[in-house]
This record gives sequence, C-alpha cells and structure tokens, in this order.
Amino acid sequence: MAFWNFPVVIGGNINSINNAGLETFRDDPIDSLTREICQNSLDAVEDESKPVIVEFKKFTSNVFPGKDELRNNFERAKMTWEGKNKKSTEFIESALNILSERNMQWLRISDFNTRGLEGARAGEIGSPWSALVREAGSSNKNDSSGGSFGIGKAAPFLSSGLRTIFYSSLDRTGYRSYIGVSDIMSFQKDGGGMTVGKGYYTDGEDSRAIPDSLKLDSGFEREEAGTDIFISAFIDIYDLEKKILHSILHNFFLTVYYQKLIVRVGDSEINHKNINELIKKLEEDSKENKDLKNFFNLLSSENTLRIEYPSKRYDQGRIEFKDGEAVFLLMEGEDFNRKVLMTRKTGMKIFEQGHISGNITFTGMLMIQGENMNRIFKEMENPAHNKWVPSRYEENPKIAEQIFKDLRKFMRDTVKESFSPPISDQMNAFGLSDFIPDKRNLNQGDEQLVESLDSVVTKIEMKKKNRKAASTIFEDERESENEASIDRGENALGDGERGGFGEEEAGEGDSSNNGTQLPEGEVGVDPNSDGNVDISESRRKRKLVANKCRYISLNQKEGLYRFSVVLDKAFEKGTIEFKQIGEQNIVKLPIENVAFDQQDIKIEKINNNEVVFLNGKKVQKLSFLLKIKYSNLCAMEVQVYENS
Repeated sequence: MAFWNFPVVIGGNINSINNAGLETFRDDPIDSLTREICQNSLDAVEDESKPVIVEFKKFTSNVFPGKDELRNNFERAKMTWEGKNKKSTEFIESALNILSERNMQWLRISDFNTRGLEGARAGEIGSPWSALVREAGSSNKNDSSGGSFGIGKAAPFLSSGLRTIFYSSLDRTGYRSYIGVSDIMSFQKDGGGMTVGKGYYTDGEDSRAIPDSLKLDSGFEREEAGTDIFISAFIDIYDLEKKILHSILHNFFLTVYYQKLIVRVGDSEINHKNINELIKKLEEDSKENKDLKNFFNLLSSENTLRIEYPSKRYDQGRIEFKDGEAVFLLMEGEDFNRKVLMTRKTGMKIFEQGHISGNITFTGMLMIQGENMNRIFKEMENPAHNKWVPSRYEENPKIAEQIFKDLRKFMRDTVKESFSPPISDQMNAFGLSDFIPDKRNLNQGDEQLVESLDSVVTKIEMKKKNRKAASTIFEDERESENEASIDRGENALGDGERGGFGEEEAGEGDSSNNGTQLPEGEVGVDPNSDGNVDISESRRKRKLVANKCRYISLNQKEGLYRFSVVLDKAFEKGTIEFKQIGEQNIVKLPIENVAFDQQDIKIEKINNNEVVFLNGKKVQKLSFLLKIKYSNLCAMEVQVYENS
C-alpha cells in the first residue's frame, strides 16, 4: 500500500523551507521552469530524426494521492517550527489551507519521443530515474546535453504551493511507474527523530517507484514512452500561456526552427511551420523582441554570413577543436544590437555576448556544435545555464580562459573584417599634430573657411546659469546664473561639453555632443564694433540635439569620410553642421557632397558647412558618406539641430 515516507536522519542537517536549488530559479519561475523542462526533454530524445514534443496543460482535480497523510505531516511540521522560523510557519499555514480544499489546480507537463525515466524498476544509483528523483546535485548526462548540475530538477517545485510534485513514466522498455516527491522542511515525527525534509509517495521504506501509471488528469492517457510531471497546487500567474510561449520563442527558437522541438501550451502549438509567423507578430515595444526578430532573421536571410570556427589546439594537444565545431552567423544592419547570441548543441539560448564592436551595427549567433568544444563550454556553464565562467572548468581554468578569450577574439575579428569599409589612407591615433590645421592649405583656394571665434563681441550681459538638459537647449533661450555670457551672433556656439576621441580603432573618431564649450584662452574685443549681427529667423528656431558620432577616413586626398551619427531623439527635419577642430580655433568645414545610406532620408540643401535633411520616418541613426573640400586629415566636430 502506498504511503508518504519522510526518512529520519540522526545527527544530520535540519532543513528549513529555504532551498539553495530553488533560489537559483526564483527571479523568473515560469521562464526557469520552461527552460529546464524543455532542456531535460531534449536531452532524453529517443529518435533524433523526429522532434521532441513537450506539452503544458492546467487542470483541476479532487484527486491527490495520500492527501490526508501529507496534511498530517504538515501539522507535525507546524508544531516543530512554530515560533522558530517565520518563513517556514507561513509556508506551512498556506499549505494546510490548500490541503483543506476539496479541489486543487495542477499543471501537467508531458514529453513525447523521449526515453522515459529509465531505471525506475531497480532504482539504481546513476540511472536517469535515480538522478531525477533520489539524488541531489547529480547529473549523468552526456557531453552534448544541456544540463550538468542536477539542479534544474528543482525548478518545478518552485511553482507548487505545496512544494510537492509527482513523476509518472512509461520508459522505452514498456515499464510504467510513478512516485511523489515532497520537498518541504525537516520536522519531528511522532515516534521521535527528525526528518531530512524530503518525503516520497512510495510503496516501500526504500522509496522505490510504484509500478503503475498515475492518473490525475482524466483527459490524458499515456500510450507511448515519455515522462509526465504533475505539479500540485500550481501557483497560477496572469497570462501563463503567454509567458510560456514567450520563453519558448526567446530561448528555443533555434531548436524549434531546426525541427528538434514542438511545444504545446493549452490549445496553442509552436512548431517549425508557424514560428516565423509567431515571431513576426511579437510587438516591438521592447528591445528584447526587436533583438529576437533580428536573431531569427539570421536563419533565413540571404544576407547572412556563415563563418566556421577554425581548428584549435590547447594544452599540448590534449584539447583539440576541429574545423567547424562552431558556426558564426552574422549580418550587418541598421539599429542592430551589436551582440551575439551564444548557444550550444541543444540550441537553447545561453546569453548574449556584447563588447564585440563599438562602431559596426550588426547582429550575430554563435552555435557550438562539435563534441569537443561542446564539452569544454558545458563545463564552464553556470547552474542557471545563462553564463560561461572559465573558473568552473575545474581541470584547467587558465586553459578555459584562453579558449573563451580566443572565441571572443574570433568574433570581434570576423565582424571587423566582414563589415569595416576599405581604408586607403588610415589615420593614426589622434595625436597633437592631427589637431593642428595646415594654415597654408586653409588659406589657399577656399575663402569659405571661417574662424569660429570672432574677435567681435556683440554684447556682454549677466544671465542665470542654464538648468535645462543639454539636449534641449534652444539657441535663443540660454539662461546663466552669475556668469558672463558672450553672444557671438551667427557664430555662437551652444552650451555644453565637447566629447573627446575615445577608445576607437585607428582612423576612427568618436564625439558625444551636447553642444561645444568655448576653447580656453583670451578673446580679443574690437572696440570699434557696433555689435550688430544678423541672425536669421530659421537659425533662431533650431534646437540643438545631443548625438554620438563616429567617423572614419576612406580617402584622405579626396576628403571622403564615412559617418555614423546616433541621435538622442528622432525628428522629421534637421540640420547637420560640420566644423574642423584646430589647436587654437574651430573653423567651418565646407561640404562638397553628402550621400545617406537610408533611402528615406532626403537632402533638402547643402549650404557651406551645413546639410539640411528631411527624416520622414524619424530614423535615430544616420549613416552617410561625406566629401569635404579639404585634403588633409582633420579632427571634426558634428552638431545636429532639429528644425522647427
């Protein structure tokens, strides 16, 4: 006869309701549940030529094996912990309330085209059944599997109001079995002795599986090999179906696309035929959804580059990766996230690798497929399966660090080689000489170059200090506090800071502008000036917009540059103003021609050092080629204005 068996420990640990394994998944229980369940089912696939099917279904039932006996055990736990541990007593009270109800909500999770829980008949240590049900922190999976810690099996308990679940299985030999597991807290038994806190619904003191099928969901009957997990007192959440589907799309889209996984949630199904449409329908109200669409597009776009990871040898040949053990999918495009989605053989998303390139907008996916490479990175993986940590590779952490470092370098180099524009005259890192203009060239053949710091001061007055954000300063609405403001008429410079040239590759510039401070030094005042300066109405109405700008020289002699300008806000019409930065002055930089990469951006006019453009779709990243009337390398400043 079946009963709840809570083994007693003498002189061992006394466990409260807190559980380290559960805490790993507490941040997002449903996402963790979905990831761990699907990963475990994929690891147990029977026929690899067919997809694994995972099914989630809620139901209500008044059937609960050993319900009265479990309630009595919770009463004993209450007497043990009352007044000693607030969190434990609160959980016990909640559990007793649940068990007093006639009906209970359950979540059934079933998989198909899997081997079932092999080893349930004998209960041998190391068998799949024992590793899941009886062993703690144990995993006997192969090197290509998703899990390796044996901690993921804790995820379903977090969704149970009783911390109690039932496993039912039909393995591939035809053996049927089931067992209940209640992972609560230690408590004093009536006959004396303290339990370990974990109990089993079994038919023997050795806590073996019961040789029969468990029928809790009246509408379900298992007829093929696989495993059913029944989560009792399922803690329902709003939009459960939507959250599970969201987790599948974001974590297993690769697995579904390659026909390795089908997921059914209630009346919905995700398969390789409809995943494209499901991802397309996702709202683009979050960066996460936008990135998913770009990642998924890598799988089918004709613009995707596919690069195989080259062979590698480490530790005097003890570790060897063959050519193509990893594949790098790569694509360049506007507004991409500059990240690489990292996966292993199961196809589940591990994490997104950043810090690949600061000036190339791309998206990528790295798929580790080879056995040797998969084994090494599996051992680096943390229990939550969302990070690779070289120190976890116990055999040789330094080698693991080098392996991971080489992989990141491969991705950086590949992105740079694939998408960086050809450079005929590459700039050195900007030094002092690059900031000093050649005055002989500036004074010859181009009278349009004008000193930006006039020697004429139109007026000097006291104003209140500016308290507006730099990105929203109007040129005709500057306020200063106890500060002399020098109005320089048409050549007036906006308030704010000039960005420097940061950590960029040779030949690149980087400028974050919220305006420009006046250079240090004395300013001469012309006593003969009448102070009258003509300021056009259109310039009065312009609004300075903060931007981040990068550029690279394509051809020095031709004055050809490629620019990428990211705006803090989007608008329909604007002006880009270009200036050359010298050691002692800033001068207007006359423009010969401009060509935007985006077809939706139209040039209204080019006026000296300014480009007036129309931006109907309000694009925030501007990419364009610029040709200037100046043949020497120079440091440039870019200011962008919104035209009202």
